Amino acid sequence: MARKSNNAMNPLPSLLRASAWDAANMRMRAAGRSKWNREDYNEAARTQERLIRACYGRPGDANNPNAVYIRFQIAEQLERARQIDLQSDFTKVHAYIDQVLEAA
Repeated sequence: MARKSNNAMNPLPSLLRASAWDAANMRMRAAGRSKWNREDYNEAARTQERLIRACYGRPGDANNPNAVYIRFQIAEQLERARQIDLQSDFTKVHAYIDQVLEAA
């Protein structure tokens, strides 16, 4: 994978997930609790859903609503395999993911 980009946002799956957890933790702390409740979990799920769609969605996804999640899962596997990281050029990563989907 290509390296070094000035991406405004680096949508590593682990960072999206951490951001969702942060949102739930802020909600929990604001309520004065030390453990998540159902609404905190729902906040994490809503935040992760919003971030996945913002980072991995494409204009034609209405025709295939699962495409955004497939893109996210491909990126997740690339991250786990250490093929992408904070220094990756995500313009090229997204192009690679789209090529994989087109070939399938």
